[in-house]
Amino acid sequence: MIARRLRRRALTRERGMSQWSKVRQSRTQWKHQATQRADQNCYQRKQRARITHERDRTTKALKEAQARLRQLETQSQGLAVPHKVDLVF
Repeated sequence: MIARRLRRRALTRERGMSQWSKVRQSRTQWKHQATQRADQNCYQRKQRARITHERDRTTKALKEAQARLRQLETQSQGLAVPHKVDLVF
């Protein structure tokens, strides 16, 4: 009779411990997933900022190059002969 009680207590303790270990295991898995997600979000945020900066820089350079090209085109289309003196002599 006493042996049965001890076995029951031992079984309930084992079940309780296994439940606790399951909870602990699930918590550690959750923490691991959360840190991985945070690392991935941080990486993506940095990459997005880098790409945005690079895109803005190239867009600005393109606009400057187009402005220079337009300026050169207007200068070349202006007068066929740069000076009237050259035309006379």
